[in-house]
Amino acid sequence: MKKKKGSFFKNYLGGDVFSKGAVVRQLPFILYVVLLVMLYISNTYWAEDMRLDIKNKNRILENMRVESVSLNAEITRLSRQSELVKALQYKGIKESIEPVKRIVVDK
Repeated sequence: MKKKKGSFFKNYLGGDVFSKGAVVRQLPFILYVVLLVMLYISNTYWAEDMRLDIKNKNRILENMRVESVSLNAEITRLSRQSELVKALQYKGIKESIEPVKRIVVDK
């Protein structure tokens, strides 16, 4: 195979570079590089989507944690004896003033 004499730029600008057999021989490599570029781009989009999903789930988790703490504080407040007395007064149930008596049964 003889090489033609001439300038590289003349061959490149004239389009002779793309019609040569060297490009045809390199076609599998070119397709491989194109496939790698497509995989890289899709991986980047997938990683960005996962990052946004994790960010949204962390925000939801933080909101649930705040809600859990506030509900726990509310339950603790409502379960105090003074709050129970206030809540049951309207039903006529009063707090016992007498101490608890123990009943013992002898056999």
